[in-house]
Amino acid sequence: MISRELVKETVHEDTNEYRKLANITFNKTSKLFSYDNLVSDPFIDPLPYCMEAQRLFELYQNHAGRRQIETLLENYVDSMQAVKIGRGHFFFVPRDFAARLQVFEDFVEMLEEHNQLKRPDRDPLEVNSIYVVDDAKQRKKMTAAFYRSVRREIAEYEERVTHLIQSGSQSPKIMDRWVMRIQGLEEKKRNYENILKRELTDLDEEFTSLRYLSDELRIRAAGLRVHQKAA
Repeated sequence: MISRELVKETVHEDTNEYRKLANITFNKTSKLFSYDNLVSDPFIDPLPYCMEAQRLFELYQNHAGRRQIETLLENYVDSMQAVKIGRGHFFFVPRDFAARLQVFEDFVEMLEEHNQLKRPDRDPLEVNSIYVVDDAKQRKKMTAAFYRSVRREIAEYEERVTHLIQSGSQSPKIMDRWVMRIQGLEEKKRNYENILKRELTDLDEEFTSLRYLSDELRIRAAGLRVHQKAA
Protein backbone atom coordinates (compact mmCIF):
# COMPACT_ATOMS: atom_id res chain seq x y z
CA MET A 1 0.00 0.00 0.00
CA ILE A 2 1.10 3.54 -0.77
CA SER A 3 -0.50 5.87 1.74
CA ARG A 4 -0.58 9.66 1.98
CA GLU A 5 -2.48 12.24 4.00
CA LEU A 6 -4.33 15.31 2.75
CA VAL A 7 -3.42 18.05 5.24
CA LYS A 8 -4.63 21.63 5.67
CA GLU A 9 -2.01 24.05 6.95
CA THR A 10 -3.19 27.24 8.68
CA VAL A 11 -0.49 29.89 8.94
CA HIS A 12 -0.17 31.75 12.23
CA GLU A 13 2.29 34.37 13.42
CA ASP A 14 4.14 32.09 15.84
CA THR A 15 3.48 28.57 14.59
CA ASN A 16 1.40 26.84 11.92
CA GLU A 17 -1.56 24.58 12.58
CA TYR A 18 -1.97 21.29 10.68
CA ARG A 19 -5.19 19.35 10.32
CA LYS A 20 -5.66 16.07 8.48
CA LEU A 21 -8.58 16.15 6.06
CA ALA A 22 -8.37 12.70 4.42
CA ASN A 23 -6.34 9.54 3.81
CA ILE A 24 -5.32 8.70 0.23
CA THR A 25 -4.14 5.17 -0.60
CA PHE A 26 -3.12 3.09 -3.58
CA ASN A 27 -3.10 -0.71 -3.44
CA LYS A 28 -0.25 -2.00 -5.63
CA THR A 29 -1.73 -5.50 -5.80
CA SER A 30 -5.31 -4.62 -6.75
CA LYS A 31 -4.29 -1.35 -8.52
CA LEU A 32 -7.12 0.43 -6.70
CA PHE A 33 -6.88 4.11 -5.72
CA SER A 34 -9.04 5.12 -2.77
CA TYR A 35 -9.60 7.86 -0.18
CA ASP A 36 -11.35 7.72 3.19
CA ASN A 37 -11.61 9.35 6.62
CA LEU A 38 -12.71 12.58 4.96
CA VAL A 39 -13.11 15.31 7.58
CA SER A 40 -15.78 18.00 7.41
CA ASP A 41 -14.22 21.46 7.20
CA PRO A 42 -16.10 24.80 7.04
CA PHE A 43 -13.70 26.26 4.46
CA ILE A 44 -12.36 23.34 2.41
CA ASP A 45 -14.11 20.37 0.79
CA PRO A 46 -11.47 17.58 0.76
CA LEU A 47 -13.23 15.47 -1.89
CA PRO A 48 -12.15 17.55 -4.96
CA TYR A 49 -8.53 17.44 -3.74
CA CYS A 50 -8.68 13.65 -3.38
CA MET A 51 -10.16 13.33 -6.86
CA GLU A 52 -7.42 15.61 -8.27
CA ALA A 53 -4.78 13.48 -6.53
CA GLN A 54 -6.26 10.40 -8.21
CA ARG A 55 -6.27 12.12 -11.63
CA LEU A 56 -2.63 13.18 -11.28
CA PHE A 57 -1.54 9.75 -10.06
CA GLU A 58 -3.22 8.05 -13.04
CA LEU A 59 -1.51 10.59 -15.30
CA TYR A 60 1.82 9.73 -13.66
CA GLN A 61 1.22 6.00 -14.20
CA ASN A 62 0.30 6.26 -17.87
CA HIS A 63 2.77 8.87 -19.11
CA ALA A 64 6.53 9.32 -19.33
CA GLY A 65 8.14 11.97 -17.18
CA ARG A 66 10.69 14.61 -18.16
CA ARG A 67 13.67 12.59 -16.92
CA GLN A 68 12.61 9.52 -18.92
CA ILE A 69 12.12 11.59 -22.07
CA GLU A 70 15.48 13.36 -21.66
CA THR A 71 17.27 10.03 -21.25
CA LEU A 72 15.57 8.65 -24.36
CA LEU A 73 16.47 11.71 -26.45
CA GLU A 74 20.07 11.80 -25.19
CA ASN A 75 20.56 8.13 -26.05
CA TYR A 76 19.10 8.67 -29.51
CA VAL A 77 21.38 11.66 -30.13
CA ASP A 78 24.36 9.55 -29.04
CA SER A 79 23.32 6.81 -31.47
CA MET A 80 23.75 9.32 -34.33
CA GLN A 81 27.41 9.92 -33.32
CA ALA A 82 26.49 13.52 -32.58
CA VAL A 83 29.08 15.97 -31.26
CA LYS A 84 28.00 18.73 -28.90
CA ILE A 85 28.98 22.19 -30.12
CA GLY A 86 28.76 25.27 -27.91
CA ARG A 87 26.40 25.77 -25.00
CA GLY A 88 22.84 24.58 -24.90
CA HIS A 89 21.49 21.68 -26.92
CA PHE A 90 23.45 22.17 -30.14
CA PHE A 91 24.90 19.14 -31.90
CA PHE A 92 26.65 18.30 -35.13
CA VAL A 93 25.22 15.15 -36.72
CA PRO A 94 27.06 13.45 -39.63
CA ARG A 95 25.02 13.40 -42.83
CA ASP A 96 25.08 9.59 -42.84
CA PHE A 97 22.45 9.83 -40.10
CA ALA A 98 20.13 12.21 -41.96
CA ALA A 99 17.29 9.67 -42.02
CA ARG A 100 17.53 9.08 -38.27
CA LEU A 101 17.64 12.82 -37.70
CA GLN A 102 14.30 13.15 -39.45
CA VAL A 103 12.84 10.52 -37.12
CA PHE A 104 14.22 12.50 -34.17
CA GLU A 105 12.58 15.71 -35.38
CA ASP A 106 9.24 13.97 -35.94
CA PHE A 107 9.40 12.44 -32.47
CA VAL A 108 10.05 15.81 -30.78
CA GLU A 109 7.10 17.33 -32.67
CA MET A 110 4.93 14.45 -31.46
CA LEU A 111 6.12 14.99 -27.88
CA GLU A 112 5.07 18.63 -28.04
CA GLU A 113 1.70 17.69 -29.51
CA HIS A 114 0.95 15.30 -26.64
CA ASN A 115 2.66 17.24 -23.86
CA GLN A 116 0.47 17.24 -20.75
CA LEU A 117 2.27 20.16 -19.10
CA LYS A 118 0.11 23.10 -20.11
CA ARG A 119 1.36 26.46 -18.84
CA PRO A 120 1.10 29.83 -20.59
CA ASP A 121 4.76 30.64 -19.86
CA ARG A 122 6.13 27.26 -21.01
CA ASP A 123 8.49 27.25 -23.99
CA PRO A 124 7.44 24.62 -26.54
CA LEU A 125 9.62 21.66 -27.43
CA GLU A 126 11.32 22.44 -30.73
CA VAL A 127 14.09 21.00 -32.86
CA ASN A 128 15.66 22.54 -35.95
CA SER A 129 18.34 21.24 -38.29
CA ILE A 130 20.66 23.37 -40.42
CA TYR A 131 23.08 22.02 -43.00
CA VAL A 132 26.71 22.87 -42.29
CA VAL A 133 28.98 24.07 -45.09
CA ASP A 134 31.80 21.60 -45.74
CA ASP A 135 34.90 23.77 -45.98
CA ALA A 136 38.31 23.98 -44.31
CA LYS A 137 37.24 26.67 -41.82
CA GLN A 138 34.19 24.74 -40.69
CA ARG A 139 36.14 21.48 -40.44
CA LYS A 140 38.68 23.23 -38.17
CA LYS A 141 35.90 24.36 -35.83
CA MET A 142 34.33 20.92 -35.85
CA THR A 143 37.68 19.31 -35.06
CA ALA A 144 38.00 21.44 -31.92
CA ALA A 145 34.40 20.60 -30.92
CA PHE A 146 35.04 16.90 -31.52
CA TYR A 147 38.14 16.92 -29.31
CA ARG A 148 36.20 18.59 -26.47
CA SER A 149 33.25 16.25 -26.77
CA VAL A 150 35.15 12.99 -27.07
CA ARG A 151 37.59 13.83 -24.27
CA ARG A 152 34.61 14.19 -21.94
CA GLU A 153 33.30 10.83 -23.12
CA ILE A 154 36.70 9.17 -22.65
CA ALA A 155 37.00 10.60 -19.12
CA GLU A 156 33.55 9.25 -18.26
CA TYR A 157 34.33 5.83 -19.75
CA GLU A 158 37.62 5.59 -17.86
CA GLU A 159 35.93 6.51 -14.58
CA ARG A 160 33.07 4.03 -15.03
CA VAL A 161 35.29 1.16 -16.22
CA THR A 162 37.87 1.76 -13.50
CA HIS A 163 35.11 1.63 -10.89
CA LEU A 164 33.80 -1.56 -12.47
CA ILE A 165 37.23 -3.18 -12.17
CA GLN A 166 38.06 -1.89 -8.68
CA SER A 167 34.65 -2.87 -7.27
CA GLY A 168 35.22 -6.48 -8.40
CA SER A 169 32.13 -6.76 -10.58
CA GLN A 170 31.04 -10.35 -11.22
CA SER A 171 28.92 -9.61 -14.31
CA PRO A 172 30.51 -10.51 -17.68
CA LYS A 173 27.49 -8.99 -19.47
CA ILE A 174 28.11 -5.56 -17.97
CA MET A 175 31.79 -5.82 -18.92
CA ASP A 176 30.87 -6.83 -22.47
CA ARG A 177 28.61 -3.80 -22.77
CA TRP A 178 31.43 -1.45 -21.81
CA VAL A 179 33.82 -3.17 -24.23
CA MET A 180 31.24 -2.58 -26.98
CA ARG A 181 30.82 1.06 -25.95
CA ILE A 182 34.58 1.61 -26.15
CA GLN A 183 34.63 -0.01 -29.60
CA GLY A 184 31.77 2.27 -30.62
CA LEU A 185 33.71 5.32 -29.50
CA GLU A 186 36.72 4.24 -31.58
CA GLU A 187 34.44 3.73 -34.58
CA LYS A 188 33.06 7.23 -34.03
CA LYS A 189 36.62 8.60 -34.10
CA ARG A 190 37.34 6.81 -37.40
CA ASN A 191 34.13 8.16 -38.94
CA TYR A 192 34.96 11.70 -37.92
CA GLU A 193 38.45 11.38 -39.36
CA ASN A 194 36.76 10.73 -42.71
CA ILE A 195 34.30 13.59 -42.20
CA LEU A 196 36.95 16.09 -41.11
CA LYS A 197 39.52 14.81 -43.63
CA ARG A 198 42.29 14.57 -41.04
CA GLU A 199 43.73 12.15 -38.52
CA LEU A 200 42.73 12.96 -34.95
CA THR A 201 46.11 12.06 -33.49
CA ASP A 202 45.72 14.30 -30.42
CA LEU A 203 43.49 11.57 -28.96
CA ASP A 204 45.92 8.69 -29.44
CA GLU A 205 47.16 8.69 -25.84
CA GLU A 206 43.65 8.77 -24.38
CA PHE A 207 42.45 5.95 -26.63
CA THR A 208 45.51 3.85 -25.80
CA SER A 209 44.64 4.11 -22.11
CA LEU A 210 41.04 3.24 -22.88
CA ARG A 211 42.09 0.16 -24.85
CA TYR A 212 44.11 -1.12 -21.87
CA LEU A 213 40.98 -0.89 -19.73
CA SER A 214 38.95 -2.59 -22.45
CA ASP A 215 41.47 -5.46 -22.63
CA GLU A 216 41.30 -5.80 -18.85
CA LEU A 217 37.53 -6.09 -19.03
CA ARG A 218 37.75 -8.77 -21.73
CA ILE A 219 40.18 -10.83 -19.65
CA ARG A 220 38.04 -10.53 -16.53
CA ALA A 221 34.84 -11.38 -18.39
CA ALA A 222 36.44 -14.46 -19.97
CA GLY A 223 37.76 -15.61 -16.58
CA LEU A 224 34.36 -15.18 -14.94
CA ARG A 225 32.66 -17.21 -17.67
CA VAL A 226 35.15 -20.06 -17.23
CA HIS A 227 34.60 -19.98 -13.47
CA GLN A 228 30.81 -19.93 -13.83
CA LYS A 229 30.86 -22.90 -16.20
CA ALA A 230 33.14 -24.84 -13.86
CA ALA A 231 30.81 -24.14 -10.96
